[in-house]
Amino acid sequence: MHALLSKRSVLNLAYKIKITDHALSDAHDYLLFIRKQKKHPEAARRWFRGLMSAIYSLETMPRRCAVIPEAEDFLYEYRQLIFHSHRIIFHIDEKRNAVIVLRVYHGSRERIRIEELGIPPY
Repeated sequence: MHALLSKRSVLNLAYKIKITDHALSDAHDYLLFIRKQKKHPEAARRWFRGLMSAIYSLETMPRRCAVIPEAEDFLYEYRQLIFHSHRIIFHIDEKRNAVIVLRVYHGSRERIRIEELGIPPY
């Protein structure tokens, strides 16, 4: 019985994942790049499945991920999860027990600016 209770309480502590339109658009753009430029549709599917798996891994222990290097430029804390050549940029909303994925940026891009985060009015 104790094992069942501990498993249930861990599930209750899981964060909800919310993916913004900006983050989905970023992922879609890279998916099209792999499909069209690299001409490798199966690689595109694998990349997207892996991306979604990485994002949903944030349901547990999202604080394991580093604060973004641009942190001093922002009022709130934003973190990143590295997935291949991309940075999954997210914010942890403790009040709503949610992880909000804001962008999926290629690692070679310039520093992120606040207006690029597309922060939703939640």
